[in-house]
Amino acid sequence: MVVRPPITPAAAVKVMINIGAGLDIPTGVWLKGKYGESILNGGLGFIYGVTGIGNNFKSTVLHFMMLSAMARVMETHSSYASTYDTEINIHESHLKQLTYQFDVFKNRDIIQEGIWSITDKTVYYGNEYFEIIKKFIQDKKKTGQRAFTPFLDRDGKSLLEIPVPTFGEIDSLTEFQSKAELDMLDDNELGESGANMFHQRSGLVKSRLLMELPALVGGSYHYVGMTAQLGKESVIPTGPGPAPSTKKLQFLKGGDKMKGVTDKFTFATNNCWQSYNAAPLVNQSTKAAEYPLPDQDPISGDTDLMLVSMRALRSKSGPSGIELQLIVSQRDGVLPSLTEFHFIKGFNRFGIAGTLQHYALDIYPSCKIQRTTVRGKIDEDAKLRRAITITSELAQMSLYMYNETEVKDYLCTPKELYDDLLKLGYDWDLILGSTRGYWTFDNDTNPVPFLSTLDLLRMRKGEYTPYWIADDKKSMKKPWADRFQKANANEAKSAE
Repeated sequence: MVVRPPITPAAAVKVMINIGAGLDIPTGVWLKGKYGESILNGGLGFIYGVTGIGNNFKSTVLHFMMLSAMARVMETHSSYASTYDTEINIHESHLKQLTYQFDVFKNRDIIQEGIWSITDKTVYYGNEYFEIIKKFIQDKKKTGQRAFTPFLDRDGKSLLEIPVPTFGEIDSLTEFQSKAELDMLDDNELGESGANMFHQRSGLVKSRLLMELPALVGGSYHYVGMTAQLGKESVIPTGPGPAPSTKKLQFLKGGDKMKGVTDKFTFATNNCWQSYNAAPLVNQSTKAAEYPLPDQDPISGDTDLMLVSMRALRSKSGPSGIELQLIVSQRDGVLPSLTEFHFIKGFNRFGIAGTLQHYALDIYPSCKIQRTTVRGKIDEDAKLRRAITITSELAQMSLYMYNETEVKDYLCTPKELYDDLLKLGYDWDLILGSTRGYWTFDNDTNPVPFLSTLDLLRMRKGEYTPYWIADDKKSMKKPWADRFQKANANEAKSAE
């Protein structure tokens, strides 16, 4: 008999929340649920960071990541978020605009309701804010609401139960300052030697914060995002010849440095992204927006749409070094479906049939789109949004997961997927119009049935049948059909 120490194992799954916009597949792994369904554990990890120079939309990207995750939690449970603005430049009116693209936040003011609290260092020193969050986390672990994820616990049978996620942001950690630091500046005038200790003290404060965060947030499921300013490393020549390399991360350009956050910023984050370029997304012929709003006359020089290039500097849940692009509206924030469409269009028009001007997705051939109409149709057609996401995820799986055991034997083209599921008797109107591909809490009782992109591929091989689908493969079983119809009726009533 083997003698073992009395060690309690950690949770079997480090739960990541799907957030869309092409950010889930590159950071995720596929896990099986209790019905044999395939669930992507990817997207938002416990600690995440975005770095970049000024005006590269790192704060906008950070807000999108948090709001998207929070919106999906709030489909079934209540949640809470706070943002600590260390640069004192956030305008609440802009943040409210960012919330409106999420259905669960429409017709609400979640800031006024207290669901999202915005504060800054005119109200709290950095250490005071952190102590409040620590107290919140400790209370949450004791008395907070809990819910079931769709992931299996260690016994392989029961569902993993966790505290319902809450969220926090520090924007930016570079300017995070404690009372002791600011007192040090107050006690010394500009140029006095005592002020030289300020940067050392600042580094110690941030190092401690980053050392404490993993255990705090991992045990409480309080997901924290941070931004960091990017600048150039100061190198003092030590002799003749080229200056020594200061490269700290493999995928960070030599000479670049995250300012004022210590090296622990990249060690503590589950995923650290660099926003390394932002440029107006305009059509080369018209010089107007590449994807204009419906009924909008082309306006030369329209810079609302920006193409923001992102690089995974460090990832603990997927490959580092990958690069992707997000479409950001300066008014509305990250546009996830338009981002996914732009990706497949640039990926050799993956899953797109037709001419260069008039086309349709292979898995949604009845919806005809053009460059000038796709943005409006995305806003009004939920089936198009679903078709774009499936196509985009299939493209990303072929790009990032082509050699993974769970995926490689199932990959096919969107046209093959569409045709073969039709031959098996499945109804694509049901798939596109009545399902979702991201997981939620109480996943199997959500009014909208769950069906992942990998499960669609397994259905094509005859290896999986959705647990909620009726024998005719064209409708839902009664419990799911009743919930779906009730949810639709409530939504229609609310819209009146």
